[in-house]
Amino acid sequence: MTQKLTVEQIHKLVFSNFTYKTDKRQYKKLEYWVQPDSSYDGTQKIIGDCEDFALACRKLCDDHGYMTRLVFCNTELGEGHLVLECHGYILDNRMKKVVPKSYLDRIGYTFISISGYEPGEPWLEIV
Repeated sequence: MTQKLTVEQIHKLVFSNFTYKTDKRQYKKLEYWVQPDSSYDGTQKIIGDCEDFALACRKLCDDHGYMTRLVFCNTELGEGHLVLECHGYILDNRMKKVVPKSYLDRIGYTFISISGYEPGEPWLEIV
């Protein structure tokens, strides 16, 4: 790692190299999670859906020393969606920049469950 990236720079880097494609279209499965390769640095192209974006952002945030959690939520349309939370800010493939959690509350996202800080830790229901 050369220089520590900000969370905003991480989102911008992943967002600029991300192309949305559903798991159903890409893998013929309703859900299919793919962890980024250990060499992933944000400059590689990613084709996937919300969890692919969130996992790519999480990998870079981890590399740059940020504590993050995955958050499963419903969007304003009632669709299931995954975002990444970092110190109260959200990295979301549907947003062009990092936004505070309060912004998603205002536009109708409902947070359902949140992961631990480390991969493999249990998910917690948000009430």
